[in-house]
Amino acid sequence: MPAERRTIEEIRGEIASERQQLERALADLRKGLEAKRKPAKRVAGSLAAGLAALVTVKAARRFRGR
Repeated sequence: MPAERRTIEEIRGEIASERQQLERALADLRKGLEAKRKPAKRVAGSLAAGLAALVTVKAARRFRGR
């Protein structure tokens, strides 16, 4: 079975096409990662706010007890 002979232009065209596919895949991956980061930041912010509120309530209770 003889090897298929391709011209340099065909090879370059295939490489360019694969490069475009890789660029699209990378862009999709980046979008997916950004979408996952946003909720994590929200959870961390909510947790910090809740902790600050808890500390404030405890401090107020101690202050009233004096």
